[in-house]
Amino acid sequence: MRILRHLLLAAAIAPAIVHAAPKAKQAPKQVTSFFPQLDLGRFLADNFDLASVRSSLAARRTPELRTFADFGMLPTNTGDDVVTFDGERWLYQLRVVRRADINNDGIEDLEVCFTDRAKGASYDSSQSLLVSRYSDETYAVALRYESDACGPTTKSNTGRARTIEIK
Repeated sequence: MRILRHLLLAAAIAPAIVHAAPKAKQAPKQVTSFFPQLDLGRFLADNFDLASVRSSLAARRTPELRTFADFGMLPTNTGDDVVTFDGERWLYQLRVVRRADINNDGIEDLEVCFTDRAKGASYDSSQSLLVSRYSDETYAVALRYESDACGPTTKSNTGRARTIEIK
């Protein structure tokens, strides 16, 4: 009888002991990256596919002109998190805000603020982008994804673009 009582008590206590035990940590999810660790700005100047985003360059773009480098544009500033093209009439900038697997597909993404501004005119656009790259042989492309890389904006039917008219 005494043994039976001990077995019943152990059966009643066992779930509480299991529940109180520390949980085993899950192994971190493996993330593949096709972006360089250093000088990411320069990389984007040569590999960001402008066909994947709305910009003032769209009217001049052809199938052969896909990147800033294809347009013959040389960056005026590059770094690990930014590339800027500051010309006489236009300013273009890609500023990386975050590197992570943002859309949970196992591939590293970049959360980027893309600025496209005319100097001395009313065109001034900033877009929050999710930029991804699927292999070492492909362009870095912008994906449709909700992001606040350029700061909070009001929702519109054009995604997360913000255009400011300067008068």
